[in-house]
Amino acid sequence: MMKALTPLKKHRAKVFLAPGLKAIECTCELIIPFLVRAIIDDGLSPSGAHYGEAGYVLGLCGIVFGLSVLGFLFTMVTQYVASRVCTDYAFDLKNEIYRHYGALTPAQLENYGKSKALNLINASSLSLQTGVQMFMRLLVRAPYLVVGSVVAAFLVNVYAGFVVLGSLALSALVIGVVVAKTPKEYTALMNDLDALAVSGDDAIAGARVVKAFNKQEDTAKQFQVRSSAYRKQATVLARINAFINPLTFGLVNLAVVGILALGSFAYETTGISVGSIVAIVSFLTQSLNALIQFTRLVTSFSKAYADKKRVDAFFAIVPAVQDGDLVEEPTSFQHLYELRGASLSFGGEGYALSDIDFHVDEGESIGIIGGTGSGKSTLLGLLLRFNDVSLGQAYFHDHDIKQSQLHNLRHDVALVSQKPQLFAGSIRENLTLGRKYGNEEIRRALKDALAEDIVKGKYGGLDAAVEENGANFSGGQKQRLLIARALLSGRKVLMLDDATSALDYKSDAMVRANIKKRENTTLILVSQRATSVQGCDRIYVLEHGKVVGVGRHEELMSSCDVYREIYQAQVSQQ
Repeated sequence: MMKALTPLKKHRAKVFLAPGLKAIECTCELIIPFLVRAIIDDGLSPSGAHYGEAGYVLGLCGIVFGLSVLGFLFTMVTQYVASRVCTDYAFDLKNEIYRHYGALTPAQLENYGKSKALNLINASSLSLQTGVQMFMRLLVRAPYLVVGSVVAAFLVNVYAGFVVLGSLALSALVIGVVVAKTPKEYTALMNDLDALAVSGDDAIAGARVVKAFNKQEDTAKQFQVRSSAYRKQATVLARINAFINPLTFGLVNLAVVGILALGSFAYETTGISVGSIVAIVSFLTQSLNALIQFTRLVTSFSKAYADKKRVDAFFAIVPAVQDGDLVEEPTSFQHLYELRGASLSFGGEGYALSDIDFHVDEGESIGIIGGTGSGKSTLLGLLLRFNDVSLGQAYFHDHDIKQSQLHNLRHDVALVSQKPQLFAGSIRENLTLGRKYGNEEIRRALKDALAEDIVKGKYGGLDAAVEENGANFSGGQKQRLLIARALLSGRKVLMLDDATSALDYKSDAMVRANIKKRENTTLILVSQRATSVQGCDRIYVLEHGKVVGVGRHEELMSSCDVYREIYQAQVSQQ
């Protein structure tokens, strides 16, 4: 099963190489203060063994410089490796989250929360990326320098070593308190962020409804309540983390004062020379920086751990629709799609579809008609396996539809849903969706969908801007552009789910006529208009999730009361 750290496995060698390089860098940093002490006490002090020997001092200075350059080179290599690994990891993790998001059924997404899932792609993946980067850069460096500085201080002077050890122990206690408190607080913070995201998403998606019912003030108050809760929780977490830096700085600076106090006594008493004081202060500075880095490491790990649990919980949701294991589809078959006694329940006591017998053959035009809520779109969802049947059987190419791989099942289908979906970008990008098509292919698709005038009427033509959700287009324009997108794809099966509802009757008829001219196209047309489906080879009439009539237009006019009433009521209104 996929987990939050699974995409990191292919980088495991680099993940553990970086801390190893950091260990070499830290070793160079710990050696340098010993060399500085030797320069001061032996080469520059009158009582030194090599006092006045310029070659000795310059030689040690050269070694110090060489170690500095070596440490810098190892640092640059480590930073580069860490940056590449964490960036690639975040890219793969976001892809996996998005892939899993697409594998879940609409009902599963609603239960989990779409806004919560989007927070995983944005906030949680960034937190995990930062955690991986901190692991590679600081996991070894921070503890290595802290422990190394204490050991080095004891090697220089036992008294000073105890001072350094005491200050770092107190600093570690402060950090330990924060470590124990932070993960729980951060989990609560992310829950508040989820609630805030849901509130904002609902307000934006339902803006028209909110305005229509004059609920702007109530909606704003609800958002303010959730925003205040998030701010309060974030403030608590910030205050906890704010204690770390001043306390650790204060403790380490007190240690510096203690060392200087020891150095003020006679050398014979404490054994601390000027060079030793400089070296020990250097070790303290290194350990202080390491502690600060360790604090950042702890904070990042706390956030990353909380987000790891959230991502793992998301990946633990088993998709209700699983991919089949049939690699190749049969080349000859009787029915393209077939339902036998199919029923679908969304978990309630009743069925959205009941005892459906339905089939589609290649090259046919199939009409599905019925009132609102009769199950027309749900029926298409069974054919595409957006949901699986609860009772009965569903077949694709004459075999159980569950055996087909989802890619093969949907590869030859172009679906235009009843809710137009346009993306921010250009008209061309919305038509091609990243694929390459010639201008003539695009022009023909636009012409058949009666969308040429839309493009010509926009400044920039195919490169004209499309706002998010196609806000700068009318409902009819959106539908025609989406039909053009479907036709441009050249798929063998075209499913139009009430995709011409915003068109007038004449335009609707012209679009359908243009589609029929296209060879080797299987059309499944869902509509509430009898005039839209009356020319189909076979029409299925749905009412309350059941098929109440099957046949051609003429047959249904005489045998199906529901169809006849729909047709007569609509024709009389024209």
